[in-house]
Amino acid sequence: MTRRNILTSLLESKLAVANSSERPSAESKDRVLAGPVRTMSLTLDRMAEESRTLQEALATGAAVVELDPECVDVSFIRDRLSGPDDPEFQVLKESLRSHGQEVPILVRPHPTRSGSFQAAYGHRRLKAAQDIGIKIKAVVRNLDDRQLILAQGIENSARRDLSFIERALFAKALEDSGHDRSVIMAALSTDKTELSKLITVARALPETLVRAIGPAPKAGRRRWLQFAELVRTRKALVRVEAVLSDTNLPADSDARFLKAFAAAIEKASKTARDEVWKRPDGAPLARISRDPKATILRFDEKAEPDFGAYVVERLGDLYEEFRTRRA
Repeated sequence: MTRRNILTSLLESKLAVANSSERPSAESKDRVLAGPVRTMSLTLDRMAEESRTLQEALATGAAVVELDPECVDVSFIRDRLSGPDDPEFQVLKESLRSHGQEVPILVRPHPTRSGSFQAAYGHRRLKAAQDIGIKIKAVVRNLDDRQLILAQGIENSARRDLSFIERALFAKALEDSGHDRSVIMAALSTDKTELSKLITVARALPETLVRAIGPAPKAGRRRWLQFAELVRTRKALVRVEAVLSDTNLPADSDARFLKAFAAAIEKASKTARDEVWKRPDGAPLARISRDPKATILRFDEKAEPDFGAYVVERLGDLYEEFRTRRA
């Protein structure tokens, strides 16, 4: 079997589907499982899938080796927004610690450093192995850049676990790296129209803002398109950046997206700065706040305890004077 056929077979067999800890199957989604029971179910499903895909990989004649994870770099194109604190990553790490790794990741010899490697996919397993301090099982293939990003993209598309915005950033990064759109479409298993929307959204949003939000898997294409349109105005962008700079942001990326989206659609406040009314000697006596719906007059009771009550008593006279002047 040629090298290309081996790679194709590996991709078609979804070599890295197991060990993903991402989403349970449609059947398992229908089951409502509590904490430990759900975790055990996911673990058993993963082990069964790993066993099957490992047999398929070995049947192609692919050699599995054990590598020091410190000698394996990540792909030159980043495809995920979730970090080490992501709950699903913690489940994956605990699974590897308890049951080991059965399905290898895909790597190539590092293009610039002898004795090192670069991962095509399996980045979270690689990170988990680094954290735990175990060797990483890998299939080593000679891949050029195009083959690597195709393998990376096809594996992600097969698992369908990248969120819309992660796919968008991945597509933009590929285009920025000089790959034409036909290659990107193949890597993402998408068509020209969808790819155009992905790249449009990714280019409309500052990447720092997107990474502050995170993958937000529940926010689909429509919401991200709306969000990208909203933050085209400088005022909306400033409001969103202010919200995302809050140190008490929710840990859940979907919740962060909702807060950012709400800030983007919030109408700019038309409230003027408070005016301060002072006595002849310069001491502040009242503060006046105005907006389209109300004018609020606040008296400093410490500075002049009886003045507020005096004004209230004279409201009738003031109103009559107001009406007379308007007449």
